[in-house]
Amino acid sequence: MNAKPIIHFAHANGFPASSYNKLFAYLKDDFGIIALEKFAHNPAFPLSQDWQNQVAELVDYIDTKHAQPCYLVGHSFGAVVSYMAACQNPEKFLGLIMLDPPLVTGLTSLFARSVRNTRLFDNFTPAKQTLNRCTAWPKGVDLVEYFQAKTLFKDMHPQCVEDYVAAATIETDEGHKLDFDHQVEANIFRTVPLNISRYYGKLTIPSLLITGEQTKVCTEKLIAPFIRHNKLAHKQVARGGHMFPLEQPEHVSILISEQIHLWENQRIAKSKIV
Repeated sequence: MNAKPIIHFAHANGFPASSYNKLFAYLKDDFGIIALEKFAHNPAFPLSQDWQNQVAELVDYIDTKHAQPCYLVGHSFGAVVSYMAACQNPEKFLGLIMLDPPLVTGLTSLFARSVRNTRLFDNFTPAKQTLNRCTAWPKGVDLVEYFQAKTLFKDMHPQCVEDYVAAATIETDEGHKLDFDHQVEANIFRTVPLNISRYYGKLTIPSLLITGEQTKVCTEKLIAPFIRHNKLAHKQVARGGHMFPLEQPEHVSILISEQIHLWENQRIAKSKIV
């Protein structure tokens, strides 16, 4: 019996991998899932400009978990890190699926570079909002209700909100506190790659970009040059926002599964010819 194809899933900034357990549940019958729980929290891989240490962190984690080439799937921050890893280490990966990556391209990247070392950059990214977020809650607060009332969470599948609360918060004597360092989260936004064009022409494995129809992050203006220079296939999730993997986990699992099965069939057919 053939072993299941392996997927490494890279999470969005601030959302530990276990936040996606509902999505993983739909995939687990057909695929083995491995996922680093929290990027940029390991002292061996401190956060770095343009997320280069996080690329190394991803590759190191996969090397310790799975010796053979695997598929990369990433959401938001995780999609960009997975993309850079695939460009730098194509021999380690079989395919790449990017879910609504935050791409800074074209004239936007020129502007971002000009303000990166100023206070304006925190307004360009969600960093300022992240630093001002609540990180602790007293006993008795229903955190699922608390987060469901937030704009970012309002369209999420209820189970995904519950999974996020379980993954991103811990109990304390006083109540609960955030377990994803909000300073790290803000600094991830501050170090977003502004040099993504340096990877153009280096993506050689089968790849797919999936964006949300209603996303405010992965807009047509920002993805157009990225699609063109990487020769990418592109699909869109109807009514999906930036957080569509947690809004429509079953639908997204189908998109992922169909694409990887297609690549697997093509890979097997090619190997028989060779």
